[in-house]
Amino acid sequence: MTTANRIEKRRLPRKRGLETIADWVAIAFLVVGVIVAVIFLYMYFKEDAIHWGLLAVVATLFSAFVYWLLFRCLAEHLRLQKKIAGLRFDGAITGQEEEIIWACSHCGHVLYADHRCDYCGSKIQLDQPS
Repeated sequence: MTTANRIEKRRLPRKRGLETIADWVAIAFLVVGVIVAVIFLYMYFKEDAIHWGLLAVVATLFSAFVYWLLFRCLAEHLRLQKKIAGLRFDGAITGQEEEIIWACSHCGHVLYADHRCDYCGSKIQLDQPS
């Protein structure tokens, strides 16, 4: 009977995540679809074709949009799964941008200036005492 020792193997991480590749494929489908639609439109006007040419243009643009949306959703889904698992992911999850809006503590209206409230005229303290 032979014995073996455990050998440490290391995997090299990919430079790009699968979600980034899905984003690139989505953009490629959209660009190719628009190019094909422009070619169909050119052929339609050049040969004075029947209305099937316009239908082909609309169908091509619609299918390019649907494929773009499908691959963008796939990329978003991969990012969300990686975020839940605690893994690193490429790109950004949509809808995650938060904006800080300051409000006056006296009247509650949104502040547009840093030093005073435009609605009630209260002077705004920038440094809060601790």
